[in-house]
Amino acid sequence: MKKILLIILSALLMPAAFSQNINKEINNRKQEGYFNITQISMLMGNRPINGQNQGYYNARTDFFPSVTMTNGKILNEHWATGIGVGFEIFDRNFFPVFADIRYTLWDNKVSPFFVVKTGYTFGNFKKKHYDNRYFNYEPYSVQNADFRNYGGLMLHPEMGVKIPLNENTDLMFTVAYRYQKTKSKVTYNNPPHYYEWEYKTIFNRLSFGVAIMFR
Repeated sequence: MKKILLIILSALLMPAAFSQNINKEINNRKQEGYFNITQISMLMGNRPINGQNQGYYNARTDFFPSVTMTNGKILNEHWATGIGVGFEIFDRNFFPVFADIRYTLWDNKVSPFFVVKTGYTFGNFKKKHYDNRYFNYEPYSVQNADFRNYGGLMLHPEMGVKIPLNENTDLMFTVAYRYQKTKSKVTYNNPPHYYEWEYKTIFNRLSFGVAIMFR
């Protein structure tokens, strides 16, 4: 009987002790200085199936991985700013570089926050030559031609919650919208013949992510 009472008493006291420990850690959390956020997300959307900016899309929803890292400075309890880089896959590889501005409503056990990320996403840093290449836009297929993806402007508003793991680490869950411009260029140069095709498109993606924040 004494063992049962001891187990029940321990079960009742553990959440309180844990809560006090979390509160203590929250109180000790720094309100300014360096931070690092490593985030893994899945970008959800449909693939275009022709070469028109407002063209047809596959009915099937695909998921595109994204890994980003942001380093910056916590300005006070609410505001922080930083610079981030990443690696993402849409219908090709992208390398985003962006400014990160974030606002936290309060720094507590569960803290809602809002983020705006904006910058430029790079594609291929140099053109690639293909003996044979097929596209889902004009010219559809080429031989002995060069291809380059230039990337484009990105806008990424985000919201989420962060939960403290200890005084220096937060676990974060996010949902976001991605607006992504891209430009691709195909060049066929076989003197005296020279042809060039340029294709611009816009990706709209819904993003779900998980991240770890160190401060």
